[in-house]
Amino acid sequence: MRFYPLELDLRDKPVLMVGGGSVAARKLPELLACGAKVAIVSPALSPTLRHLLPALQWHERPFQAKDVQGQSLVFACTNDAKVNEAVSAACRAASVPCNRADAASEGDFIVPGVIRRGVVTVSVSTSGQVPALTRELKRKLDAFLGPEWADIAIRMANVRQGQGVRLDASTNNSVDVHPVFLVGAGPGDRSLLTLGAVDALKSAEVVIHDRLVSPAILELLPETCERISAEKRGHFESQRQEHINEQILAHARAGKRVVRLKGGDPFVFGRGFEEALALEAAGIPWWVIPGVSSATAVPALAGIPVTHRGVARSFAVVSGMAGGETNQIFPKADTLVLLMGLYRLEEIVPALVRSGYSLETPAAAIQDGGLPEQRVCRTTLGKLREDTARQGFDSPVLIVIGDVVNLGGGRGE
Repeated sequence: MRFYPLELDLRDKPVLMVGGGSVAARKLPELLACGAKVAIVSPALSPTLRHLLPALQWHERPFQAKDVQGQSLVFACTNDAKVNEAVSAACRAASVPCNRADAASEGDFIVPGVIRRGVVTVSVSTSGQVPALTRELKRKLDAFLGPEWADIAIRMANVRQGQGVRLDASTNNSVDVHPVFLVGAGPGDRSLLTLGAVDALKSAEVVIHDRLVSPAILELLPETCERISAEKRGHFESQRQEHINEQILAHARAGKRVVRLKGGDPFVFGRGFEEALALEAAGIPWWVIPGVSSATAVPALAGIPVTHRGVARSFAVVSGMAGGETNQIFPKADTLVLLMGLYRLEEIVPALVRSGYSLETPAAAIQDGGLPEQRVCRTTLGKLREDTARQGFDSPVLIVIGDVVNLGGGRGE
């Protein structure tokens, strides 16, 4: 059979369930969540269903043909085929849609597997023929669809309903503004992108990306997508953040699907929330898709754990920069992960010593973390500046300080 898929509004509508066992228990929660007024006809009721009694009506008796009168839907889900057939026959006579759990082809509708993320509903069905396959497909889809889709749907619905519309004064035409996605590209390797990031990139019309985003990741973009390099590079001449914000706003106001693609995670020393605040101030919807943070991924890819039983129970992530100047305040942790610090080690190392770190503390510098050309320099805090200079280390470099540096080896030594 070929069934027509549709969604029904069952709020305050009468629905009859014939049978009080495990099959009814599986179908009831979704019906109650939709606001249906459910009645059960059954001589007995399972313990699971008894817990739902305040939310439904129970007629403690066998089924009667008149029970289907006035119902919006009827479910025949007893373990007796003859009773289910009687329910189905009564429904046909009364022109009431019936679902027969034991024989899908004998009913009028089937119940698909359902995955919900807020207002997003995904249904999967095998037309009642292979329930086990339906369950497996539902499981896979459930794992694939993250909770972020609920918020995305709300934001896009607001845009569609006019809450995100901007007026283009030059043409006097209204433009629908799409949510801007602030996407984390991870430490560099394309395989470390999240599924949400891949989806956003493949549907993008404009991508404003950091300089360090790898070409392999940019290959995921549609051919028609406009690519704009933000050219942000620590310790070098870069675009001002205000200019980047203006670019994001301009393309979003033009009705483009904009992705701001940032290395690592947008909210870990990436100024991602500054861009979110700019979008908020402009009344433009936005959504962040977190990335695998370089602060933890790069050490891991170099074979250095940031925590290890008996060695390190805490770690801190800090920036070598503070308001355009060299950071002078560092927390004392078992492991310190330092970003954007390579060219300021002359000032940072003494500050670390003042914060309680010894010059003999193991340290590692990791260049191009997560990429095939990754390099690792293992040394001590006191020799870090000298050794990285001698080996020609260049930005981007992440530095790990702590005893975990001496735990084993890794890729890129």
